[in-house]
Amino acid sequence: MAEEEKAVVAESILFVSTLALILELVVLCLVIFGYNLRRMKKYRKHGITMTIAVPLHLATISWMVWSIIVYLKSASLNVGNLLTLVTIAHVTLGIMAASLGSWLVISWHLQKDLQRCFARKRIMRSAIVLWPTAILLGIALYIVVILS
Repeated sequence: MAEEEKAVVAESILFVSTLALILELVVLCLVIFGYNLRRMKKYRKHGITMTIAVPLHLATISWMVWSIIVYLKSASLNVGNLLTLVTIAHVTLGIMAASLGSWLVISWHLQKDLQRCFARKRIMRSAIVLWPTAILLGIALYIVVILS
């Protein structure tokens, strides 16, 4: 790949990654806000907030997938590298969080009867740990990649 092409690819990755980061920060704020709504027992508002957060999160995932594919095409994968291990952890936790969040939101689908939701409490707890962890790992990756 020519130097000029590499510069264009790097610039594209930076732009898309920055957009994804901004949206993920919005998602993180929505997750924290939604969690606080749940603590205040405003369950319907909590569900609506999470219904907004999940599609935003899924949109950023599509951008991140594009970025990682472009990055992997231009760089070699070194499994012993800390950056690679953090990336694998981020991707794994992110997939788990997105899957759980999507399933929870789809299964909720604006129900009036919240009793079924309370039965999913353990799954929700897993999602609330996985989701912010994956986002924070993504922020760390962004900072490390941008600074390098």
